[in-house]
Amino acid sequence: MKVFREILSEIPRGCVATVGVFDGVHSGHQYIIRQLKQMADKVGAEELVITMNPHPAEFFGRKISLLSTMDEKLSLFERFGVRNLLILNFNAEIAALSGTRFIDEILVSQLSVSRLLLGYNNSIGHKENGVSEISSAKIPVSRLDRFHIDYYDDISSSSIRRLLASGDIELANKYLGYEYSLSGNVVHGFGIGHKIGFPTANISPLYADKIIPSNGSYIVSAVVDGKTFPAMLNVGSRPTFDGQENTIELHILGYDADIYGQNLNIVFKSRLRSEQKFDSVEDLTAQLRKDKEAVESYFAKNPLSLQ
Repeated sequence: MKVFREILSEIPRGCVATVGVFDGVHSGHQYIIRQLKQMADKVGAEELVITMNPHPAEFFGRKISLLSTMDEKLSLFERFGVRNLLILNFNAEIAALSGTRFIDEILVSQLSVSRLLLGYNNSIGHKENGVSEISSAKIPVSRLDRFHIDYYDDISSSSIRRLLASGDIELANKYLGYEYSLSGNVVHGFGIGHKIGFPTANISPLYADKIIPSNGSYIVSAVVDGKTFPAMLNVGSRPTFDGQENTIELHILGYDADIYGQNLNIVFKSRLRSEQKFDSVEDLTAQLRKDKEAVESYFAKNPLSLQ
């Protein structure tokens, strides 16, 4: 995949293009990419995906938790076969353009795009400057029909964020088209896990803007030094110990090496339970044993490739 971070002459001319933020590069986005590649192949051109950085919501000062970092988006675009990617700097000049002006002044005049493909609810241009008025654009503009999974109508980055925020990992993963992940650095915690027989790695997320699933316990896998291990994860404030701040604590099954200071990747599989306050440490420990059994049962049915 060729990645361009500014409009350069090296970008192939006559591309069939699509434009969007593509947060998460979810299954709806993947559908657009497949259709874009088919259209490009049909007319003997290359495809060009144009994404924005920063996210327009961030540019306008709105707080948003993202599904993917830019590096993750790049990896996903390449995974789904995109040949040409342009990361367009979303600035005041771009934000002020109407849909037609964006097409004519950037896509046509600067990039020589031959046609544009948009998702069913994809919009371009300033909301007050003719966002839907693209019929007068100098190239053909096609809009895809709504993409469905099991007749679910709202497969969008926003809906997937809501699913993660509610802890519905399995449905979020289904609509993403892959398993949600979170990268973090192992930092020193409170040491309680070691005392009760469940040593945990305290995780500090590498990217503050990435969404963290809601408080609760999860079945996850952990990628450490390129090797993948079954694990259980707790997100929450440790109410049994009257904790005040949320932490992310990872227990890797059958792994006891010192990993303080290391970066690792956590891949979410399923939710075990919501956050609970137990009457005693003994009750908590008993529940953790049950959680571990559930994790072992899950991976017995869905084995990992341990490298």
